[in-house]
Amino acid sequence: MKNIKAVFFDFDWTLFDHKTHDFVNSSVNAINNIQKNGVKIFINSARTYYSLEGLNTFNYLNFDGYVVSNGGCCFTNNKIIYEYDIDEKSVSDLIKFADENNLSYLLKTRMNEYLEVVDENIIQQFYSVYYEPRPKDISLYKNDEKVMVVQLFCDSSYDERLKQLTNLNMNRFFDLAVEFTFKPFSKQEGIKSIIKEFNLNKDEIAAFGDDVNDIDMFKYVNYGVCMGNGKLEAKQHAYFVTTDIDDDGILNGLKRLNLIK
Repeated sequence: MKNIKAVFFDFDWTLFDHKTHDFVNSSVNAINNIQKNGVKIFINSARTYYSLEGLNTFNYLNFDGYVVSNGGCCFTNNKIIYEYDIDEKSVSDLIKFADENNLSYLLKTRMNEYLEVVDENIIQQFYSVYYEPRPKDISLYKNDEKVMVVQLFCDSSYDERLKQLTNLNMNRFFDLAVEFTFKPFSKQEGIKSIIKEFNLNKDEIAAFGDDVNDIDMFKYVNYGVCMGNGKLEAKQHAYFVTTDIDDDGILNGLKRLNLIK
């Protein structure tokens, strides 16, 4: 197996165990150990930086770089590599639509999330399914922060009107929530940008994940590792399958990659 110089990690059900709402100690220790030995570590998550920070991720791990919002933004600790923002008119049109239809909405920027609440019941339903830190109140949003994602809290009865309103990429990912982005995002694009920035080769890269949105990571790197608790489709595209998240999955995967003895 070729010398691996960098590893990308998905968050949910890979680093973060939703059964305990916490990180697995063996995973954190193993990742910190390989980093001390010179291997660079990166987060590659569908979550925003705000969400990851709110779940105390950075108290445990000091990443060399970040791919967030499912590949919508990529940056290091001192440089933005790319960021796909929505134009101001589209953001304004979606907010106006939400206001006119009495809908709650969420704005996601590179570092923050801002929530306008109209119906608290819908918000509570959403966050009972998606374990997230509560976003900041919309009153704290400043126009100098560029918006990457606009999320409206509404059912599918609004979809046809929304499709006519904007040419943005529209993704109904929940029965009470639909999000809009500049284009479909890809975790693979984040990896490509990171390895170029750090002068790495994709043959020197491993990636850990568990879900279908991790498949494009697995297809690009030489060593895609799917968690034992992962989706079957993701497992079929992995280089190998490690044990479950709560059965030292990351530790065992790093051992098999010869990064830990």
